[in-house]
Amino acid sequence: MMSATQNLDWLEPFLVKLRCPNTHEALRVASADEKARFGAAVELPALVNAGGTHLYPVVAGIPHLLPGSAMVPP
Repeated sequence: MMSATQNLDWLEPFLVKLRCPNTHEALRVASADEKARFGAAVELPALVNAGGTHLYPVVAGIPHLLPGSAMVPP
């Protein structure tokens, strides 16, 4: 099992093809500040959409990109 603080560099080449299932915007690796804004643990690997409105966790190396798995800021 992968650590929660895993390196997501391997995911970079795929990000050009991945889209937010809610807004259809491009995704990128979320920064610590973005994760904090969503109330997520800073060590949680996650992706965020270009508009910064939806955060998607990466669990065991797999991005959870289902509409219902998105976190929105409080």
